[in-house]
Amino acid sequence: MPSPIKNILIVGGGTAGWVAATFLNRFLDPQLCRITLVESASIGTIGVGEATVPPLVGFLRAMGIDEAAFMKASNATYKLGIKFIDWQRSADAVWHPFGVVGASQVGGLPLFHHWLRERQDGRDASPYVSYSLQALLGDMSRGPHPLDGNPLAHSAIMQQGAYAYHLDARAFAVFLRDLAVGRGVRHIVDEVGQVALDPRGFISHVDTAAHGPLQADLFIDCTGFAAKLIEGSLGDGFISWADQLLCDSAAVLPLPHDGEFHPYTRSTALSAGWCWRIPLRHRVGSGYVYSSRFIDREQAAAELKAHTGQPDGEPLHLAMKIGRRANFWVRNCVAIGLSAGFLEPLESTGIYLAQKSVEMLLDYFPDTGFDPLLIDRYNRRVAREYDEARDFIVLHYLLNSREDSEFWRAARALPLPDSLAQTLELYDRTGLVEWQDQGLFGDTAFYSIATGFGRLPRTPHAMSRQMPKEAVWQTLKKIKAANLELARALPDHGELMRRLHSR
Repeated sequence: MPSPIKNILIVGGGTAGWVAATFLNRFLDPQLCRITLVESASIGTIGVGEATVPPLVGFLRAMGIDEAAFMKASNATYKLGIKFIDWQRSADAVWHPFGVVGASQVGGLPLFHHWLRERQDGRDASPYVSYSLQALLGDMSRGPHPLDGNPLAHSAIMQQGAYAYHLDARAFAVFLRDLAVGRGVRHIVDEVGQVALDPRGFISHVDTAAHGPLQADLFIDCTGFAAKLIEGSLGDGFISWADQLLCDSAAVLPLPHDGEFHPYTRSTALSAGWCWRIPLRHRVGSGYVYSSRFIDREQAAAELKAHTGQPDGEPLHLAMKIGRRANFWVRNCVAIGLSAGFLEPLESTGIYLAQKSVEMLLDYFPDTGFDPLLIDRYNRRVAREYDEARDFIVLHYLLNSREDSEFWRAARALPLPDSLAQTLELYDRTGLVEWQDQGLFGDTAFYSIATGFGRLPRTPHAMSRQMPKEAVWQTLKKIKAANLELARALPDHGELMRRLHSR
């Protein structure tokens, strides 16, 4: 008869491994289920400066982690969204702000439909995101919470967790490691060798150089792109998205701090991809995500150094394997992190997808019978998370209007995933966005990118005509006025960070 899972072995550390270890240790009874993480001393986390998305706020709160302690340990700063620069022929930047834009509902409809009506009637020429508090704070370089007890500034941003962080990925992994080990996770530093299967084809143990065979009921593969367990031993296939996303490489070049703490990630279009700029406490994370079909390593390095003004810098080059697993859970092995899949970091999905994967593993947590129904449901849900994130990233490239390089023209002409084509068809006709599972990126995120790049539906929602035009207009003006009042009450983000990190 099946019995409860008593031992979990996480193979591989880094951010994904320690996210999994910390989460499972927090919600599984350590007296009933022992968690061990084994990682190589020779494979470390690349601490290039990483951006995150709002669900990490809830993850930290669920872990009982003090935000200030986490931020100081991870050299973190706040992030209120992403600003896309030079992705269009015009000089206008495109904002993807976090949180609601204006209000979740106005007269029974999302604000978007009223904004669209006002725009088509010629009354409101301002961008959709001009009603976003986070975009306003970003442009004003304000932080999301006060320096003192100003009650006005205790806004929904902090209460709802409608913000994220820039952080040092290496430091964050160490922070989680120390937390997990302090809470009872067994940590082994050793080289992993062969993976042994039992007669059913399940993993029975992994061999290590110094600790011998390590057995478990459930194995979690956090071995990165190598996918040593789920692909190397269990033979699961990989679905490549190289025909839908061209960028497959990155040149990483950390920069000295310039004293600027803008509370958002910058994504600036270059000739064959884009450059990120992420302000941390002690330095600036920077790098060039590019397509090796359109530029080689030396050219990419030269362009990055010219863009960042660091002619003597020597970038670290990384290859990216874009796509996902055919199955994320096979028999008694679950892949999390890079071993499960990877999307270029345009929308900062890396840590989120690892976090979401382990959260859903708990939803479908098995016993030693490994019910195929649980495995199938898990695989379907994780696949939807990856697919919707892919669709959202593809949307950016599809809507770019650059004509100055072959890369940007090619990115615009790639065949669309069927799911995105269907989403756009409905949006163009009705202004509705019906993501399959409403995962990380909801309607507001879609509207921000689509409108920012100039793609508008043919007509607003029919119900938008039910609210009197003057009432709508007054509501829109009040939203902007309230946002400005709150923004003025909030501190400079740089000053907020200097105070936080000096404590």
